[in-house]
Amino acid sequence: MIGSIGPAEWSETVDPDTGRRLKFLTGGVSNDYSLYYFVPSITGDGRYLVFHGERNGTVQLYRIDLGSGEIGQLTDGHTKDSGWAIWCEWHLDGICAHLSAIHPHTNEVYYFEDDQLRATRVSDFANRLICRLPAGRMPIGQAAFSPDGKWFGYIHADEALYRNLLADRERRTLSGQYSWEREHHQIFRNAIGATLALVDTATGEGRDIYAADFHFHHVLFIDNDTILLNHPRGSAGMVSLKRDGSDLKHLRPPEAKGAHGAMVNHQVITERGIAYEAVAYAPGDGATYLGMYDPKSGRFSERRMPMKGYMHVGFDPLGTFDFVECSGDKHELLAVLPESNPDGSARTLTIRRLWSPDHDHQRFHAHPYMAGSDRQWLYFTDLSEQGFARICAVDVSDLTR
Repeated sequence: MIGSIGPAEWSETVDPDTGRRLKFLTGGVSNDYSLYYFVPSITGDGRYLVFHGERNGTVQLYRIDLGSGEIGQLTDGHTKDSGWAIWCEWHLDGICAHLSAIHPHTNEVYYFEDDQLRATRVSDFANRLICRLPAGRMPIGQAAFSPDGKWFGYIHADEALYRNLLADRERRTLSGQYSWEREHHQIFRNAIGATLALVDTATGEGRDIYAADFHFHHVLFIDNDTILLNHPRGSAGMVSLKRDGSDLKHLRPPEAKGAHGAMVNHQVITERGIAYEAVAYAPGDGATYLGMYDPKSGRFSERRMPMKGYMHVGFDPLGTFDFVECSGDKHELLAVLPESNPDGSARTLTIRRLWSPDHDHQRFHAHPYMAGSDRQWLYFTDLSEQGFARICAVDVSDLTR
């Protein structure tokens, strides 16, 4: 029930590998994971951390009071098959997982339930309807607010077609007839169109600003008038456009000078620019680069990472602390240091050896992030002893001073 408050579950220990202070913010007896890490999970006043919890058999949003540790329930949704099916577990009920965002000024968390966009004020649990989605449409991508809080951007698609495609992919995957590497970008994504919509947060009025004949996901705001999307047709990457839908650009494509033929996979908006990692998918390559893109000049700089494998660029809103989640030989959180190795690759320092699988459902990814004003704790998701995702934080104050 919205407004229900339970006791603190947190505990603190010392990481046996690094000697760092380590906090477990949730108890680890059910899956708990932050908002998708491209957007903040901590309210602007620094008081609450908002997270997904599968505590009652459904996905709901909860808050952790960062002063007391108490946990309060923010939503009570009952949408069927509301998991983020494209990248995570599909057959979850509740609110739509991984698609929520916190308003930067009102500290309301916006979320999707059935055909509704709703909001709960994190401080006092006040809940309201913002608007309804267009008839026959469903939300399919991670959403975000403009920095001034005036606009909420989200992605929607034809619900019947999307669910049919997901069901077909599920059947083929279970029978061993589906190849992610061969079919995801070129077949599945091109079989479903996606539309970017903006909602005026003052009035609740929405309008579509960009419609593609392929599936894209993740909305981010570079500034109040410029939007960033994942991905262009047929590949990974990042695309920008203006708030009126004009001036569509592929930012730092793999064929750009100095891009090493590598595709941008994940990116986060920081005060210094767009931080990202890019992977060279050419056969026999697989090198990964950590970069920073200046959206004003179009220039970018990159450093080759010393390992190959799946990686997430870390989200530091200030853009001054470089860190990544890496699933190379080991699954771990790494600080990327200013120094280089003898071979020219970036030097790294292990922050935390992770217990979770290296590349599984989204709720088991570490998705590491810093809070804007808190330079002590790096937040992430990891497995508990019971085998569930839980929210953790590790002390990195020695690296951020």
